[in-house]
This record gives sequence, C-alpha cells and structure tokens, in this order.
Amino acid sequence: MPGTLTLAQTGEPSIRDLNLCERIAALYASDMPSSFKYRKGDDAKVCAWMFQGAARLGAEELHRTTAYTGGYLLLRLREQNTPGHDAAHLARFPDQERFQLAQDEAAMVTFRHGASAEAIERSRHVMFETARVDVAVAA
Repeated sequence: MPGTLTLAQTGEPSIRDLNLCERIAALYASDMPSSFKYRKGDDAKVCAWMFQGAARLGAEELHRTTAYTGGYLLLRLREQNTPGHDAAHLARFPDQERFQLAQDEAAMVTFRHGASAEAIERSRHVMFETARVDVAVAA
C-alpha cells in the first residue's frame, strides 16, 4: 500500500506521523479512560495513548480500520451512509461515546501538532463498506 505508516525510527516517534483517523482509531484502542477529560498539560499523555493504540492495533489493522473510518465519516458528512454502513461502523466502534471522545482528542492533537505530508497522503485512502443490512418488513 502506498504511503505505509512508518513511525520515526530514530529517537522518539513523532505524533505528526499519524493522521486524524489513525489517531482516532489508536485512541479508541488505547488504555485512555472513557471518562477522560483533557486538562492543560495532558498533551503528552494523549499522544502516548495514540502510540500505544497504534502499536496495539499494528500497522495493517490500523490502515484497514482508518480507511473504513475515513470512508464512513465522509459518507456520514454527505448524509449518504446506509444502515449497512452504520452497522459496520458500530461493529468496529461499539462504544460510540468513546469513539466521540477519541474524535475530539484526535482533533485537538491534530490542531496543535498538524500531520506530516505522508500522513495526510494516507488519509486520502478511504474504503467503503459494501455490507447490506436486510430489514424485515411486517406483513
């Protein structure tokens, strides 16, 4: 896959190596408490959770998850998401309050730190669920 995630190998990894959706998925998978409330000075803690979650998922799963997440968010923004898309998203992120928290924190980090050109390029790779949900119709 072009633009494969590679965190800086020398010294400390850079948070700029992760794009927004990678940050969201990584935070969701991390040990970040679901009751977390950001306080001044928590930036390093949030970034550490992002690296932890990215490592926990592994590069392949992180790419797959973020491609589908990016696709879903794009569809939802355009109000084109279907029940199948919603079901797949909920299966991937069953705790929607935690997902919202991860989105909020990831957005804050993105605002403060930005992202590398490589991370931005990876964010352009989105995938869409093709799953269908059959709804029973009462006779």
